[in-house]
Order: sequence, then structure tokens, then C-alpha cells
Amino acid sequence: MKTMEKREWGYMLCIWGSGIVFLLYFSYLTSPLFPWAYGWDSAFFQLVGAGMKQGYIPYRDFFDMKGPWLFFIEYLGQLIWPDRMGIFLLQCVSLGSVLFLVRRIQRKYFGRVGLIESLITFLPLYIVLSSTIEGGNLTEEWSLPFLFFSLYRSLDFIMEEREEHRPWNGFLYGVCFGILALIRITNTVLICAIVLTIAIHLIQNRKWKNLLWNAGAFLAGIAAAFLPPLLYFGVFDEIGSMLYAVFVFGFIYGTEGFAIGTGGLFILALLFTVFVFVLTGQRKKRLWMLVLVNTAGMMITLGMGNSTLHDYILVIPGMMFGLWQLAGTRQDIGAGWKRAFLVAAAFLCFAYPVRRMAADGLSILRQAGDDTEYRYVTESAASIPEEERGQVWCYECHLRWNLITNIMPYSRYCGWQEHYMQLSPQIEAEIYEMMETAPPVWIVTKASAEIQNEMMREQLGARYEVFTENGGYRLYRLKRG
Repeated sequence: MKTMEKREWGYMLCIWGSGIVFLLYFSYLTSPLFPWAYGWDSAFFQLVGAGMKQGYIPYRDFFDMKGPWLFFIEYLGQLIWPDRMGIFLLQCVSLGSVLFLVRRIQRKYFGRVGLIESLITFLPLYIVLSSTIEGGNLTEEWSLPFLFFSLYRSLDFIMEEREEHRPWNGFLYGVCFGILALIRITNTVLICAIVLTIAIHLIQNRKWKNLLWNAGAFLAGIAAAFLPPLLYFGVFDEIGSMLYAVFVFGFIYGTEGFAIGTGGLFILALLFTVFVFVLTGQRKKRLWMLVLVNTAGMMITLGMGNSTLHDYILVIPGMMFGLWQLAGTRQDIGAGWKRAFLVAAAFLCFAYPVRRMAADGLSILRQAGDDTEYRYVTESAASIPEEERGQVWCYECHLRWNLITNIMPYSRYCGWQEHYMQLSPQIEAEIYEMMETAPPVWIVTKASAEIQNEMMREQLGARYEVFTENGGYRLYRLKRG
């Protein structure tokens, strides 16, 4: 091994170490430093993984519009190490691969840099990720390695401006696209931008044969990514329920409205790249097209459905182009007015993420050692006899309740029921049938829950009584006799 190669491995170990330290603090819903924190989405995903280890099947026993590859990751985490540690180790591998690809891209296409310069380049990545990660173990976080890998493979054609594109890379984009489509399809925007950029240039240059080979390879990659889930759910005759939940219900969920929420200010971090490209005179047409198509696509998808902070993790790959460009041209920026504009652009684009990072960082610190929620869960579960723990249904309740108590849900509709019933009358009909023919003995709700669904208000009022309540949860029991 050459001296430079040894040094590079040393750099990468230091960089990976910085990622582990970051996750230990900001991924507090899986970090071993915060054993009392479980979250909601993350807790549900871990619950599905734990359930799969016990023989439960996603979509048949747990309804959600997230794709099966997410649940396979959660299952793998539970196999590696039960509870949170297995999934945390996978997060360390995932973020480590992202940091590796970020440095590879920067060194290969934007100039060789040392350890300190690399860590400075990573700082904005950590700043944006610190708030958007929302405790960790969410779909956008798991999507980053596939997005950066696709980006790394595509830059050979885009940055080097080659005449033809390698079909093998098209196959790899297809695999990544297929996996992300079966995690959450809106996470594929960057890959769509890459494929569209390549296709447009092949069409413009009349490379029809190369275009067809790449199209076929891309479709073959998607098929390869779809094959394992189809085989898995085919064994249990649940392919239909999987496809309905991921694509049909997912479409209904993702298109119920369009609104850029508070987190929309993170889009400024994505626009930072456009500012840098203009001020540094970036002239590569393919790179410009990729950045602009990705930016437009991200702005559209981030406004669809129920936009939350963790959706904005996806601005990071597009944002990194601006940081790479800036690091590579820092000596050639030129006039003082350009430098002033760059400073102003950086302040405009990152002031909000920095403020969020500081606020969220202090909030996490205040949670350290707080076991209040954990105690509320265990106190409420202690009232349920052991022989009736298979008859417990959480309604509009934090899924951490199931995860902490290791009580599997009574119904596959185990969370977000009121919202899901608004979106699908079929779900309300199924829940009504369950309540009429085989009602659970116990129903758990948040202590602060206000039941909006009229059918469920009637069911609770007529057939259940409040058995016990604490500061976190209310426990209903089916009336005897």
C-alpha cells in the first residue's frame, strides 16, 4: 500500500469517526446514549423489524405506505443486535458510506483536499442533517447511500462529458431506484434527475443504440431490486397488499395537498449550489442541467402531501455540489464583490439550519436521562394481565408503547388510524368490522387524545370503560358481560 493510500485510509477513519460521534448525539432515538428515547416513526419501523423476527409480515400484520426494503433493513438490525443497537450499527455503516462517497467525489472531480478541508466541507452536511434527521432511523436517512452512490457513478459521464454512457452504470441506477422506490418513491428524485440528464444528452447526440442499451439496463436494475421483495411476499401471498400499501395508498397519502411548511427554509441550502455555480462561473452544461432538474424536482416533491423536517434530508446531495465547487475554486473566486456575495449567500442559505441545529441540540441535551415517557408506558402496561397481552390495540398512540412493552399490535392498523381513515373509507370499514366482530379487550390511547372519528367515539363510549390513566396514556378495557 502506497503512503498516500495509507494516509487516505487514515483520513477516512477520522471522517467516519466524526460521523459516529454525530449519530451518537443527533440520532438520539437509536443512540445507546439515550436509552429512554424511542420516537414515533422510528419506533414503528423498529417494531416491524422486531415483529418480522417473530414471524409477523409487513402489510399483512403492519399497515404502512413505506416500502419493504426499509423493513428488511429494520429486520437485519434486529438480527444483528436486538432493540436499538443493531439498527444503530447499520446507521454507522450507512453514514460512513455516505462520507466515503462524498470525499471520493470531491477528490476525483473537484480537487484533492486534506483532512481539515474535508471536515470543513462536511460541516454544512452535518448542520443540515442535525435537524432533519429528527432522531434518526427514517427513510430519507437510509436513502442517502443509494443517492450518493448513483451520483458518484454518473459523474464519469456528466463531469467528464463523455459521448456515451456505460450501460452497467444504468443498471446500477436502476437497482438504486428500485430499492428507493420500495422504501419511499419520493426519495428517488436525484436518480430521476440523473437519468433524465443522461437521456437528454444521448438523444441530442443521436446515440440511439447507447440510449436503448442504457434504458434496458436501467429497467433490468429495477427488476433486480424488485425481485427479492416479490419473492418474499409471494411466499406469503401478500404481493397485492404490499403493492397496494406502497404505491396506491402511498400515492393517496403523498398527493393530498401541496404546501411548503416551516422546514421549507432548508430549500435555501439546496439553492446554495445555484448561487455558487453562478458566482464561480461553472460552465459544464450537463452538470448545470443535473443541478437544475434536481432542484426543481425536489421543490415539487418536498411540497407534496405531509411535508415534515426529515423530508429535507434529501436536499443534501444537491447542496454538496455547491460545497464541492466552492472548495475546488476557492483560490480562483476573483473579485472582492464575488466573495462578498458568496458570504451573503452562505449566510442566507445556512442561517436557518444553524439555528435549528443549536435549538435541536439543546433540546436533545435536555432529554438525556429523562425516563418519564418510558415510565408512563410501563406503568400503563403493568395493568394488563399477561394472558390478555395479545388483545391490546393502540389507537392514535405512540408506537413506542408497543416497542417498549414488546406487545405486538392487535390490528395491522396500529398507528395514525384517524388520518388513514380520512384517506381511505375501506380502512374505516375494516376497523368497524373488527370492532363489531372481534374487538380487542384493551385499547391504549394517549392521555391527551381527542378522538375525532365518530365511529370510534361511539365504540369507545358504548363498549369500553377507562380502566386507568397516567400522564402519558389512557387505558380502556372492554366492558364485562
